Amino acid sequence: MDIMLLALVKLGIPPFFGLFIILAIVVGSFINIPLKRYRFREEIKSNWLKLYGLEHRFLPLRLKQNEMVIAVNVGGCLVPLLLALYQLGRLSMTGGLLMAMAAIIINVVICYRLSKVKPGIGILLPAFYPGIIAGLCGLLFYPQNPSAVAFCSGILGPLIGADLLNLKQIVQLRAGTASIGGAGTFDGIVISGFIALLLT
Repeated sequence: MDIMLLALVKLGIPPFFGLFIILAIVVGSFINIPLKRYRFREEIKSNWLKLYGLEHRFLPLRLKQNEMVIAVNVGGCLVPLLLALYQLGRLSMTGGLLMAMAAIIINVVICYRLSKVKPGIGILLPAFYPGIIAGLCGLLFYPQNPSAVAFCSGILGPLIGADLLNLKQIVQLRAGTASIGGAGTFDGIVISGFIALLLT
């Protein structure tokens, strides 16, 4: 809690409002908002028909229906995303927007290369790498305000590179719920964002 509060203070957020943001992340991590539902029908042929060579002469005896739900997690995605967009707005007024966009693009590419889609698990991404990369980009690209650049890169890098760019592969799994930013209480999106802050 203290570490997260310290990180938010680096973004220019007063401790009082920082507590509300942390509370929103924690409580919101239990809330998933469904965005889209996919329904798939899979034909299952009975094995005993194959014994008589009749599997192609009759319609399948059973249909299996799977549902895939694409959702967005409030605490793991929406809250940090809104905070990152707010920081981008502030950077646009101080001349740091281009440097922030460069840092974001770098982290998007790296997160996309590092992420893997595993059936039954979801998207796997090392939680610490995006944050470290974002922190270094903040220090190198915009030393005037490295915290804001690092945080934006640490949030949007995993969100776009790991979650959104792999969404098509997730849908192809055809089962369960894919929650963007919803892997536990603090998803990799939040973790990398705050790691990036602490490195600057």
